[in-house]
Amino acid sequence: SLPERIDYLEGLLGDSAAKHGQELQTLKDTCAKFSAAHGKHTKDLEGLRAMQAHHATMGERLDYIEKAIGDSADAHAAEVEKLKAAHARHMAAFEKHTKDTGVALAAHATVSERIAYLERLLGDSADQHSQELAQIKAAHERHVKDLAGTKELHAKVASEAKQAMTAHMSVAQRLDLLEQRLRQAFEA
Repeated sequence: SLPERIDYLEGLLGDSAAKHGQELQTLKDTCAKFSAAHGKHTKDLEGLRAMQAHHATMGERLDYIEKAIGDSADAHAAEVEKLKAAHARHMAAFEKHTKDTGVALAAHATVSERIAYLERLLGDSADQHSQELAQIKAAHERHVKDLAGTKELHAKVASEAKQAMTAHMSVAQRLDLLEQRLRQAFEA
């Protein structure tokens, strides 16, 4: 029915939106982890500065900081690139899904066309079944009449056979009687 179809399509679109929402949340969570790691590195760096404030020269400290930041920046850059690549894959999948959905919806007939087709199909089927039922009833009536005629004919044939058997019996009796008389005539 129309409401079920609409509910199905809304469910499909809702599932797709929920999936994309989950993927977006995953990206946000990864970004949050990245930010937390960056904050931790910053705290570690400040702790090291405090510890080495009296022990290292300015050049050594700068070299150390540049190295730490460079490693962290490289790791962050790699992570950002991974996030960008994942985001690009998700966007490509989403665009493909959107395109496929548009193509699928464009290929389908409108709801009113589909309903009209189903109604026509059911109407044709009902008419055909009605005609077939009428033909079966007519054939059944012919078979009932034929059966009644066959029963009458069978009864008539059975009656004639019974009469014939009775007639044959009397012929046999007559023959016995004739034989008896002929014996008596030849014996006398």
